[in-house]
Parts: sequence; structure tokens; C-alpha cells
Amino acid sequence: MLSSFRSHPAKFTLFITALCVILYIIGNTIDLETEVLLNTMHFPADQFEQQDYWRYLSHTLIHLSITHIGFNLAWWWLFGAAIEKRFGSFTLILLYLVSGIGSGVVQNWSTGPWFFGLSGVVYAVMGFVFCVDKFSPNTQFDLPEGFFTMLMVGIAFGFISPLIGVEMGNAAHISGLIIGLIFGFLRAKIG
Repeated sequence: MLSSFRSHPAKFTLFITALCVILYIIGNTIDLETEVLLNTMHFPADQFEQQDYWRYLSHTLIHLSITHIGFNLAWWWLFGAAIEKRFGSFTLILLYLVSGIGSGVVQNWSTGPWFFGLSGVVYAVMGFVFCVDKFSPNTQFDLPEGFFTMLMVGIAFGFISPLIGVEMGNAAHISGLIIGLIFGFLRAKIG
């Protein structure tokens, strides 16, 4: 198994995927663990938690339902791995760090610290591949027509989802997308 990990072309993608799955299993196996995980991993809520530096990213690793983790990890696996294979682990790690923290700050400002999931980062990787696909003549992800429309439909659904009882971190989605678009545009211009 370790040799398989070493030879995997998208190690960081695999690492984040594994962390999310392991934490999901732990959180859904023992009720006490769910409460401990949520209390330990949410975005910093006050000045005392601001010194808990892991909290600025740990919220990206916790998912609250099978649909939540399935949706996020499917897109992360597809687009995170594509970025990592084409541009290397450093590019994806940097995008993860900036979009995880950035979308967390914006979502915290919008709704408070109790939000979880990788979706801000997922929107960032999708924004990245969209911009690289549009603006770089050399590196094409060969996205289907309507890809950006799909992103906008996802954002729009986030605004109407509370009407059907589904809460989404739309501030994280929008800010993650913007971060990804900026990173992708800059990467396309660098070459």
C-alpha cells in the first residue's frame, strides 16, 4: 500500500481524500466522536480559538453526510488530481491552503464558525481549471461546453436551497470560486 502511495501521481489529492474519508468514518461511527470532531475542527469562533491554527483548514476535512462527502470528493478527485498531475503538488497545495483559509474567512464572516466541508476548495479547483482551460493555449483540461454555467447553477442553487431545508456555505463557494479563477488566470498567463 505504501509503494502504491509513492507511485501515485496525485499524492496530495489522495492524502486529502483519505483524511476526509477517515474523519467521516470516525465521526459517524461513535456519536461522542462526532461532537468532539465538530467542536475541535470548526473555524475559530473566538479569540482563544484563533491560536488553534489547524482550525483555519480543519473545517475542510469534515463532512456532515454521505451526499456531502461524496459530492465534494468526486469533484476534488477529478479536478484536484488533474491540477496536481499537470502542475505538480505545490500548485495544488498552495491552492488548497489559500482557498481553504480564504473561503473559511468569508464563510465565517457570513454565517459564523460552524460550517464544514471541502466545497470552498472544490469551487476553487473548478475555477482554476476553467481559467486555465480558457486562457492558456498550452494546457487544456478539455472541459465540456457549459462547464462555467454548471458552476453558476451550483451557486444559484446555494441561494435557493434554504427554501427546501438544505443549508449550503454559499459564501465559501463564491469566494472559493473567485480564488480559483484568480489562481487559474495567473497560472494561464505564466504559462
